[in-house]
Amino acid sequence: MQIKSIILYNSSGDKRTINFKLGQVNIITGESSRGKSALLEIIDYCLGRTDFTVPDGVIQNIVAWYAVIFQTQDMQVLIAKPKPSGNNASQNQVYYDYGNNINPPELSQLEPNSNDEAIVSFLSDLIGISPNETIVEDGASRKQFEATVKHTCYYIFQKQGTVANQNILFNRQEEPYIPQTIKDTLPYFLGAIQEDRLKLQKELTQARKKLAQAHNSLKEVEFFTQRKAVMGQNLLIEAQQVGLVDSNFIAKDITDIFDKLKSTLDWKTNEIVLIGNDNFPQLQAELEETQSAFKQIHEKIVSAETFLKKGTGFSQEANQQLLRLDSINLFKTEQNSPHQCPFCNSTLPETIPSLSAMRESLVDLQRNLTNVEVTQPRLLEHIAQLKEEREELRQKIQETQSAMKAAISEQEAAQQTRDSNAHVAHIVGRISLYLETVELTDENSQIRLDIEKLKKLISSYEKELDIGEIKANLDSILNRLGLQMTEWAKLLQLEHRDSPYRLDLNKLTVIADRPERPIPMRRMGGGENWLGCHLIALLALHKHFVERDRPVPHFLILDQPTQIYFPSEEAYFNLQKNLSDDSMNMSADMEAVERMFNFLFDICEELSPNLQIIVTEHANLSNNDKFQNALVEEPWIDGRALVPESWIS
Repeated sequence: MQIKSIILYNSSGDKRTINFKLGQVNIITGESSRGKSALLEIIDYCLGRTDFTVPDGVIQNIVAWYAVIFQTQDMQVLIAKPKPSGNNASQNQVYYDYGNNINPPELSQLEPNSNDEAIVSFLSDLIGISPNETIVEDGASRKQFEATVKHTCYYIFQKQGTVANQNILFNRQEEPYIPQTIKDTLPYFLGAIQEDRLKLQKELTQARKKLAQAHNSLKEVEFFTQRKAVMGQNLLIEAQQVGLVDSNFIAKDITDIFDKLKSTLDWKTNEIVLIGNDNFPQLQAELEETQSAFKQIHEKIVSAETFLKKGTGFSQEANQQLLRLDSINLFKTEQNSPHQCPFCNSTLPETIPSLSAMRESLVDLQRNLTNVEVTQPRLLEHIAQLKEEREELRQKIQETQSAMKAAISEQEAAQQTRDSNAHVAHIVGRISLYLETVELTDENSQIRLDIEKLKKLISSYEKELDIGEIKANLDSILNRLGLQMTEWAKLLQLEHRDSPYRLDLNKLTVIADRPERPIPMRRMGGGENWLGCHLIALLALHKHFVERDRPVPHFLILDQPTQIYFPSEEAYFNLQKNLSDDSMNMSADMEAVERMFNFLFDICEELSPNLQIIVTEHANLSNNDKFQNALVEEPWIDGRALVPESWIS
C-alpha cells in the first residue's frame, strides 16, 4: 500500500490536492512553516489515529477535512476525516470509499460512514495482516493484543525530531508504553511469528483437550482392566445360569474366560411361535354364545319343573279328596239329575242351584284331574330332552374353556420365552461390552494409538509455537538485517563502518560492534551518523518487508533529513561569509547530502515498484537531476505552501 494523493478541503468546498508517484522517491522542498511536516501527521491521522496531531495555526484553522488516497495493487482507497470540533483534540468519524479509480469527492459528499476502529480493521485486512496475538513471556503482567495497521506507523514515519535523533530510532518511541509495543509487534511484521500462529494456538488447545479426554478414557478402561478377571468370572457364571455356557465348564485362567465369553456372542434368539394368539377371540365369542344358550335352556327346565311340580301337587290333593268322597259313596258320579239329592238320593221337587253347581264343579275337577294325569308324562319327556341339551351345552362350555386355557398357556409360554431371550440378550450385551472394554487396553488398541498421535501432534504444535523457535527466527532475521546495514554503513561512510552494524531490538537502537566493545547509536558522534543509523535501519526493515511480502505499508516518509546540514543549498552558501575557511567542511557536507539522496534513489529503484519514499526538505539540490525529477511540486516558496495563499486571504 502506497500514497496516491493527499487532499485538503476548506469550509467553502475548495480542494488542495498533492499527487505522488508510486514506487519512487517523492520530494517536497520549501521554506520553513510551509506545512511540509504536517503531511506526515495528516497521513497518520487518516490511517485511523484518533488523536489529532496536525500542528496548530493556519492548517487547523483553514482546513475542514483531510483525505488520503491509498493505492494497493488492484484498488484505491480514499479515507477522509474532518478536523475535531471545537477545542477537541481527537475524533474518530471517517468517510471512506474504494474502487479501481477513485475521484476525490466534493465536500458536500463527505458524510462520515465509518469510524477509526473499523478503518483500522479494514486496512489491516487490505494489506494482509492475518489474525494474530503478540507473544507474552510467562510471568509477564502485560496483556496480549493484536498487531494492526496502526502499529506499522513506527516503521513508516520519521518525523523531524526523530530522523536524526541519537536517542530514539522509531516513530513515537519516546511515548509511554510505545517501546514495549514496538518490541511486541515487530517480530510479527518481520515474519518471525507464523501468520497462522493464532490458528495453531487454537488447534493446540483443541489437541490438548482431546488428549485429556483420551487419558480420562484410558484411566477408566484401565480401571475396568484391573477388575477384568473378577468381572469376567461373574459374567461366565451368569452365562452358565442361562445356558449360554455348559454348567460343567471350568476356566483354567483368564484366557479361558475370554475365549468362552467370546463364544457366547454367536448366540441367536429362540424362535417364538404364538399358535393360540389368532383363535382366542373366536373361542371367547363361542364361549359367550354357548353360555347364553345354556342359560336359556336352564331357565326353560326350571320353568317346566316348576309347572310339573305344581301340577303334581294339584293331582295328589284332588285324588285324595276324591278318594275320601268315594269311600262314602257320596256324589255318585252316575247320578246326573239335578232334582236328586246328592246325600240321600231322594227326588227333590225343585232344583237346588248350589247343589247343581257343586256337582258341576266336581265333574270339572274330575275332568281336570284326568287332563293333568294325561299331560304329566309328556312334560317329563320334554324336561328330560331339555336336560340333555343342557348337558351337551355344558360339555361344549368345558371344551371351549379348555381350549381357551390352552391358548393362554401358549401365550404365557411364549412370553416366558421372550423374557428368557431378553434376559439372555442382556447378558450377551454385557459380555460384548466387557470384551470391547478389555480389548481397548491392548498396547495396539485404538485409544492408545490416538493418544500417541495426539502427543506427536501436540509436540509439533509446541515446536512451531515455541518462543525459543520464534527467538531463533528473529535472531536470524536480525542477523541478515545487520549484514545489510553493515554494507550500507560503508556506502554512507558512517563512523565505525569497518565494524558490523546491527539492530538491537531489546534497546531499540543501532549498535556498531567494535572489537573492544559495542557502540550504541547514542554514543556515536555527529548528526550525520545518527541520520545514517536511522536510514540504514529503516530501509533495511523495508527491504525485508518488501522481499518477504510482509503486511506493512510500502512507503517511508522522512521529514527534513538534511536538517543537520543546511536548510537549502543556496542558503548554505549564503550563510558562508568566508569560503576559504569552510570550503573543506562545505564540500564534505555537500558530498554527504548528495550521497544520502543517491542512496535513497538507489534503494527505491532496487525495490521498485514496491517501495515509495517521500522526503520533505528545506534543501533543494538544483544541480542534481534525480533530485529535481523527484520533486512533487515547485518548491514551497514565494507564497506556495500546503495551504493555498488564496484560502488564507
